[in-house]
Amino acid sequence: MSAAPAPALWSTAEEAFLMERRQRPAEQLWEQTCGLVSEGDGLLWKAFSLRRCIETDLMPRQEKAECALRHGRRQLVELQRFLPSVAFLHFRQKCAAWYDLLQLFEELVVHGLLKDAVDCALRSGELTEPSRWRKSNQWPAISNLLQLQLHLCCTVGGIIAGGEASPNRMNGETRAVFRHLAALWADRQARLFTGDFLDCYYTLRDVLHGWGSGWCSRVLCVDGEEDSSSSVSCRVPQSVPGPRICSFPAWDSLSAVDRLTSYSTVCPHHLTEDVVQCLETLVVTHFADVWRSIELVVGSAST
Repeated sequence: MSAAPAPALWSTAEEAFLMERRQRPAEQLWEQTCGLVSEGDGLLWKAFSLRRCIETDLMPRQEKAECALRHGRRQLVELQRFLPSVAFLHFRQKCAAWYDLLQLFEELVVHGLLKDAVDCALRSGELTEPSRWRKSNQWPAISNLLQLQLHLCCTVGGIIAGGEASPNRMNGETRAVFRHLAALWADRQARLFTGDFLDCYYTLRDVLHGWGSGWCSRVLCVDGEEDSSSSVSCRVPQSVPGPRICSFPAWDSLSAVDRLTSYSTVCPHHLTEDVVQCLETLVVTHFADVWRSIELVVGSAST
């Protein structure tokens, strides 16, 4: 009997097929492993590049930023030494508002005198059309007492001397108005705006401007709280003009006027709440007569 070869051939084919099936996952696994290794190398390279970028670029920039921040903080601390107390900043705002009130007071006085001068010229028959004379192009540009005084010196002085009061010859009505204006101003000076009153008034105006919108830090004491001696060394930036000696050590011996006018000699370090309270009280009490006149004029205009 002869054996049939077919089954052996089928067995060999099956074995080959099975071997191929077993080798294919191994090759795929190897390819996947190689891919993971390659991807891992790429990630390691990216991490190395990122670390190098941080060390060579970002860290120096961070150090520069931190250095600039420290420098800015030091400058801020230095600038804070130039700043006065919060109480003084409020007092400064009050002084600026009071200064505006004085400007309003002068405008009301001048406009009232101009109106009264026109009325006087109208009653005397020297003026026939007051509405036309009061037009904006006829009304003189006077808004404060100093301008009024200078305007009268130029116009009325020229009229009395018989010369020309202005480049354009004034007509009779305008001359009459200015004559009445000069008479009214002279009467007001005799009764209210005396030399003593004006001296006190302009001192108040200088004080309010000095402590208000005109104030700036001109002097800085470097003694701090360690040295309380009468000889205080002071330092001021070279670009800031003004005195270099703080007058606060002699504060107790200063007069009321000297304290009020010390806006350019007291350093911000000594503008404490107590000093500000003293200054605010002096502004009200030392110029009490001036404030009464201001309240009278402004109050009558608002009613």
